[in-house]
Amino acid sequence: MKKQKIKELFWGIALLGAAIFLIMNQLNLFSFRLNFWTIFWTIVFGACLIEGLANRSIGGTIFSIAFLLIVYAQPLKITKIVPWTVLLAACLITGGLHMIFHKGTHNTHVYINGHKVDGNWSKLGPEKSFHADHVFGSSSKNVDEEDIVVNQKLSDVSRYVRSQSLRSVTINSLMGDAKVYLDAAKAASDTVIVDINSSMSDVSLYIPLSWQVDDQMSSTFGDVEINGSSNGGGPTLVLTGSSKFGDIKINYV
Repeated sequence: MKKQKIKELFWGIALLGAAIFLIMNQLNLFSFRLNFWTIFWTIVFGACLIEGLANRSIGGTIFSIAFLLIVYAQPLKITKIVPWTVLLAACLITGGLHMIFHKGTHNTHVYINGHKVDGNWSKLGPEKSFHADHVFGSSSKNVDEEDIVVNQKLSDVSRYVRSQSLRSVTINSLMGDAKVYLDAAKAASDTVIVDINSSMSDVSLYIPLSWQVDDQMSSTFGDVEINGSSNGGGPTLVLTGSSKFGDIKINYV
């Protein structure tokens, strides 16, 4: 079963559970009584917590707990620190745990130089395990290499890819916005792999009208949005990776 199908099944069961829980609560079958929204958000954030733990996602787990604390602020007597103090603490805890456990918590398949490898982004660099033909620096905006890496942390960036034989693009984005323009690029083959590792970020891609999109991404608290449609005849952009607490937008231009 594909990961997307498993995810849909998981959320389907969660919503059915919410309906059953709501009916039983209204029939006073519990010794306690909760309102509709408390039940609804408990199911949603509880499901996200389980998904975060299953995927070994630090951000997904911590923020699910934070939102549950906000939902139950009154019975827990923590109304003075919700929502902003709890959310800020969640950000700091997530950042701290990522720095401590970064190498071991998010091993995944990533694409570098068009090849699928088993590793994580902490291993990407000039003297590390994996290499890319070109990594955007903080001041560079245009590049025409075959394999591109865009790194963004705590900022907003725009990058213009003008390669005439593009094979892959990897985008690492943390707490910011990244815009990557591929409208002037040409694919080296029938596919261009775009692998995104995004946390609390919005990533926007701008692609030619002839390109098609194959969405294989995993998203938590976010969506993959495709604006426009392909007129066909071009290569396929294979979208892989994961996004947490942010949106991925594909814009045809």
